[in-house]
Amino acid sequence: MRDFLFSIALVAYPRAFRRRFGDEMRDEFRRRTLGTLGTLGTLGTLGTLIVNGLGERASAIKRWAYFPNFTPHLYESNGSHFMFWETLRSDIRHTIRLAIKTPVFSSLTVLALALGIGATTAIFAVVNGVLLQALPYRDDGRLVNIWSFNTKENLPRNPISPANFLDFQKMNTTLDGLEGYFTFVTPTQMQTDSGSEIAYSVFVTSNLFNMLGRSAALGRAFTLGEESGVTVLSDGYWRRRFGADPNIIGKTLTLNAGTQWQIIGVMPPDFVFPYSGMLGPSGFTRVTGVDMWLPIAYSGPMAANNRMLDARGQIVRNVHWWGAIGRLKQGVSPEQAEADMKTIAAQLEQSYPNTNKGWSATVVPSIDQSVGAIRPALLILMAGIAFVLIMASVNVANLLLARSIAREKELATRAALGAGRARIVRQLLTESVLFAVAGGIVGMIVMWWTVRGLIALAPADLPRMNEVAVNWQVLLAAGLTTMVTGVFVGVLPALSSASVNPQASLQDASRGTVGGALRRRARAGLVIAEVALAVAITTGAMLLLRSFVSVTNVNPGFETTQLLTWQMNLPQHLTNADDRLAFYRDFFARMEALPGVVSVGGTTRVPLGSTSVSTSVQIEGRPVPAAELPEVQFRRAMHNYFEAMGIPIRQGRNFNQNDSPTAPPVAVINETMAHKLFPNQDPIGQHVRTGPNASGPWTTIIGVIGDVRHGGLEEVPQPELYISYLQGPPVSPFIVLRTTSDPALLAETVRAEARRIDKNLPIYEMRTMSTLRSQAVSTRRFVLLIVGAFGALALGLAAIGVYGVMSLIVSERTREVGVRLALGAEPSQLLRMIVGQAAKLAGVGVAIGLVVALPLAPLLDSQLYGIRSLDPMTFLSVPAVLLVIAALAAMVPARKAMRIDPLAALRID
Repeated sequence: MRDFLFSIALVAYPRAFRRRFGDEMRDEFRRRTLGTLGTLGTLGTLGTLIVNGLGERASAIKRWAYFPNFTPHLYESNGSHFMFWETLRSDIRHTIRLAIKTPVFSSLTVLALALGIGATTAIFAVVNGVLLQALPYRDDGRLVNIWSFNTKENLPRNPISPANFLDFQKMNTTLDGLEGYFTFVTPTQMQTDSGSEIAYSVFVTSNLFNMLGRSAALGRAFTLGEESGVTVLSDGYWRRRFGADPNIIGKTLTLNAGTQWQIIGVMPPDFVFPYSGMLGPSGFTRVTGVDMWLPIAYSGPMAANNRMLDARGQIVRNVHWWGAIGRLKQGVSPEQAEADMKTIAAQLEQSYPNTNKGWSATVVPSIDQSVGAIRPALLILMAGIAFVLIMASVNVANLLLARSIAREKELATRAALGAGRARIVRQLLTESVLFAVAGGIVGMIVMWWTVRGLIALAPADLPRMNEVAVNWQVLLAAGLTTMVTGVFVGVLPALSSASVNPQASLQDASRGTVGGALRRRARAGLVIAEVALAVAITTGAMLLLRSFVSVTNVNPGFETTQLLTWQMNLPQHLTNADDRLAFYRDFFARMEALPGVVSVGGTTRVPLGSTSVSTSVQIEGRPVPAAELPEVQFRRAMHNYFEAMGIPIRQGRNFNQNDSPTAPPVAVINETMAHKLFPNQDPIGQHVRTGPNASGPWTTIIGVIGDVRHGGLEEVPQPELYISYLQGPPVSPFIVLRTTSDPALLAETVRAEARRIDKNLPIYEMRTMSTLRSQAVSTRRFVLLIVGAFGALALGLAAIGVYGVMSLIVSERTREVGVRLALGAEPSQLLRMIVGQAAKLAGVGVAIGLVVALPLAPLLDSQLYGIRSLDPMTFLSVPAVLLVIAALAAMVPARKAMRIDPLAALRID
């Protein structure tokens, strides 16, 4: 009966406790109850057993809350698992005490790690937001962009003609859906009570939103077959222009020539279409943000206005300005879809040889189409910051190694008292991981501000930067980076400290010397690694800097200083050419009369500030099929355009007032067109005809101008043909105005004069040409700024590393320096000895760094312009700079050694 009661009372203890101690407790209970204990004594013992058991169970529950996986092991004979956690807690407390005792060391260590971890995580946040996050469409991995492939010019990503798009849509067998859009953003004139303003729109097929798997956040999107009279707003425009009016649905907008468009929906805030990478080379503006979407019409007045129909009323096939985006069928790859599209293109080439000869098809995954152009630059940034993080980690490892040398007596004492090598390694690794955790926490602040700074500095045309955010993937990356960094920076100091002979260390410490051959080699190795990494990073930064200088030194073909430019739409009541020319005569006269204006002109495509448009040309006496006609860039020159821009006339003459609407058509071409289309011929007087129309009038070439880089400073000039605005006045021109001083000062004067001319004359995209030139290299500048910061940080870390090691060497060799001085050594000899030692370490690091940089430099080829990746000047200057920095960093401890008092040094115990 007593055993039964004991078994019940023993249940109060945890099961693991009963397994470990139950038999011993039962034996002890029997021994006691077989003695003098009576019934009351037995009950008292059982009661005490129950109370103690419940107390032990409560303690076990508390331990389980902190260590759920290890509590059962507490009752094992060795108790090793629980002791591990007890030891860890002890190490953490010890690390915190040491950190408080050495605030300067702790702060520098945490700051170095915070900068490395924070900057690395910030760059990862950008890479994650731009490259890794899904596009804001349903099942975006199946989306592809379809392009025409101009095989004659080897241009694989050309827009599609509307008729070809419809054939691709109808004949393909690999897509679940194919929708189209205009590959340019259109500045749309919107009438308001106070005049007119510009909104930016894109025309899309009516089923595009449905194919992308997105619906409107407010109202609805287009329905299948809906072709005119309705519009869908972007969330940003709805908030910015209409104050997020919840009753906006059903209201109408008056656009362009007085047509009414009803607002039927507002898209969600995260919806973007198209991305800048999905746009084509032609269009009216370089603006990529969309305010509203309009449906494409295949018939009726809107189709005619958008030039969808040819002279016979058929859908146009010979002009390419459409983009197409489709959804792959399940299990179909982009390569299979491309093969399908190429087959269709080949069939169309057979059916329509006059328009489709030499045209194939290209299929590109939409994520690549959206961000593919920026991917190399971002991957370079990611690699660069990884190198910087490694350098920061090596620097911290050097600090920890130096501190472990200072603590050698303490660690030797622990080892002498029985602490094993594993125990010391674990303690030092705990310290490094805790420092990394602290650095990671501070790094989150660094990361947050760095991300905000990168978003603010990023050029406007950098895709998806507005989608960069600090999400769970970024936080997870920060945590992993922190833990890996903590272990990395602590391994070498921990292993070197654990390998120390306690007896020898205590003897050395008693004589005032610390360290050893192993640690000296470790310190030297870390410095060499820092210098090598600095060489690799700085080489990349120098290559990008020299490339950037090469781009900025490119002559664009015109004078960019003291030039103001803007775009405008003519008042809508000017419906015929005579009225427009009368307006332009008055407009240019009044602009030239403004104070400080030198000359004024205009064009339909301003260099560096707009897109382009091309046309085919026929040359008199050279009959070729329409599909084989050469393509040239087509522009109009207005008033004194060439003079205002500073574009030189190389041959022939400029346009003048005699080139009137009733005069024979004339044109001016650039040097590239002259060389390509009229080699070994005088182009002046030659006759050309624009477009495939065989019955159009011939145009006489009257002049040749210098080449202009329209698309960008790095772009090879294309053949260009200009006609006079007098023989075809445009409705949405770019105006250029040359001034005697800062053109920005005339901006408000120009706007005021434009309002006086006509209050419905919208002026937009007003910028100086210097600003346009700066924006042309904005992406390069952004990458260079970041990589340059990496390079400067790398140089600084290398200098700190050399300085720290040489200072420690001087401290260790104080007695030796004293002996040398006492024996008659000159201070200059000591200077040469210490600086020479630093130079040797730096020289080895430079050599290793060059070996690393040589194979890595060609990876930068896509980002270089005007120089080679193996640029001799770069590979000579960077090592020289590193060697000089190492020598300067060693000068401080060397001069300190020169001032050592020999007697004081010899008295050091």
